[in-house]
Amino acid sequence: MKDFLRNFKVPIILGGCAVIAIIATLIVVTGGFSSDYGLYITSVYGSVSVTNSDNVTAPVSGDILKNGDVITIGEKSSCTLAYKGKKNSEKNYLVADANTQLVISSEFNGKSDGEIFLRNGSVIANFADKDHSSIKLRTADSLITTAESVSKISYSTNEFMSYTDLYTFMGSSEIQLYDALGNPVNNAELQIQKKWGRVVSEDGPSFEALNLDIDLNELTAFDLKTLLTIAAIIGEDFPYTAAELKAVYDTKSDDSDGISVDEQVTEPTETTASDGIDNSDMIQTAEPVVTTAPPPTETTLPGHTTTAAPVVTTAPPATTTESTTTVTASNNTYHTVTIIIDSEETIQEVLHGQNAEKPADPDIEGLTFIGWDGSFENVTEDRIIKAMFSEIISDETTTNETLMHTVTVVIGNKSNTILVEHGKSADLPTTLNIEGYIFKGWDKEYTNITSDITITAILERAVHTVTFVIGSDTFTVEADHGGSVIPPYIPSVDNDGNRFVGWDRQLDNIIMDTTITAVFADSNYHTVTFIIDGQFYSVKVKDGETAAPPYWPITDSNGNKFLGWDKSLENITSDITITAYYG
Repeated sequence: MKDFLRNFKVPIILGGCAVIAIIATLIVVTGGFSSDYGLYITSVYGSVSVTNSDNVTAPVSGDILKNGDVITIGEKSSCTLAYKGKKNSEKNYLVADANTQLVISSEFNGKSDGEIFLRNGSVIANFADKDHSSIKLRTADSLITTAESVSKISYSTNEFMSYTDLYTFMGSSEIQLYDALGNPVNNAELQIQKKWGRVVSEDGPSFEALNLDIDLNELTAFDLKTLLTIAAIIGEDFPYTAAELKAVYDTKSDDSDGISVDEQVTEPTETTASDGIDNSDMIQTAEPVVTTAPPPTETTLPGHTTTAAPVVTTAPPATTTESTTTVTASNNTYHTVTIIIDSEETIQEVLHGQNAEKPADPDIEGLTFIGWDGSFENVTEDRIIKAMFSEIISDETTTNETLMHTVTVVIGNKSNTILVEHGKSADLPTTLNIEGYIFKGWDKEYTNITSDITITAILERAVHTVTFVIGSDTFTVEADHGGSVIPPYIPSVDNDGNRFVGWDRQLDNIIMDTTITAVFADSNYHTVTFIIDGQFYSVKVKDGETAAPPYWPITDSNGNKFLGWDKSLENITSDITITAYYG
């Protein structure tokens, strides 16, 4: 036998390779490894566009959708998506409503479920047939399964909180809640057929409602027309009859999308959007949960690195010892801030890049405090900041020789009046420091005053650029000063399959331009909880590395000066709580 194998070893190997080549050819010919598997837009209505990882926006085409693509549906528009796989049903699809934006946040390869991140708006998922590979819908606070069900998922925000609504019309849907760091906060809940549930995110995601009866009257005309189409496809197994849906639809008077119900009760047809995309309908960024930030003028998409400079973390602070408490303080460069109030000077030494302590508004007899002529924030050089005042108008009447005019100065929600001689200029500052706002000037000229007049400071809400780094992709959003941001999407794994474990910085109390990076479990990470003036902030830190606080305080709410941290920020090897130390 050994001689046989020795004599015929080469022919056996060559023959085996030939058999493998034949099998591979048959697999390719028969579609065993089809390159056509993936996610597609199969029909569109109105203004729909896709922005790819090269930041190129174009009308919808027949190309396969890729990880990082952003689908933007304009006003009075909609589109249909289907996941094509070897064992996927052609009857299953997902319909996105007007003013909706979706991010393809995982690879759709036909072998496993894929995820779509719903930034805002709503979708109806028709996956009543059993699929080999289905679609999961992710919002900022929830992950919802759609397999073997028909459901509507919507996500919206207002100034204070966000909402994820789930309507399960057929089958059942599983809901997993996540906090802002991407950590699961509950065991997945099951919502059953013909039920409605709502997730509210304020201090954290929680069920405000779950498994309550669906009221069809709360659905939009578009929703009802979409369900009529689905009812026609599924047939008698669908729990709502066409007559029942049509009766509710007929009560809707705001059929604003311009599609008749007869047009809608048909299976989706393959169409392509026109080249004339109305970009005015496009929604560029997700809104923050707590404070609504204006959208950026340009959206940065996966694979496109922005020009915004990342935030530079200060060098590890030095460690000093007081009694038995370890106090960690920074030894970086300090700058002198001279504060002048009515010729009296006060000097502060401020760490480079940190904020000076702003005094209380001064109260000086005979004068009205207007504001400060410089900023106390982000001190990067020696500076002088002066308090600005105007004289209080007395009740004495002016002389006949000098004609005086009353100028009312309005700054935010405060106002005061000054007297200005006819033809002269009002003594108004050229700069103002109003925390959380940027002074843009005055709404009227204040030279050559010839009549009584009201002059108002133009204040623009201060916004900061927040750069999210998710793997090799970079996104930018804007946040109000002191407000919060939500990520452009929440990943599940990185390109190497490492699990997402959270963000390296807090997503709230944004007071400067900030870079926030997604952390994946490619090594051991620890949670560092910072306690700053009674507030808790959690960040993820890689084992053995230095923790970066969400910000470096100047004083606490009682005016006590920040001295450092009660534990070292360096060489983090376990979950730890670090408290700001004041004195």
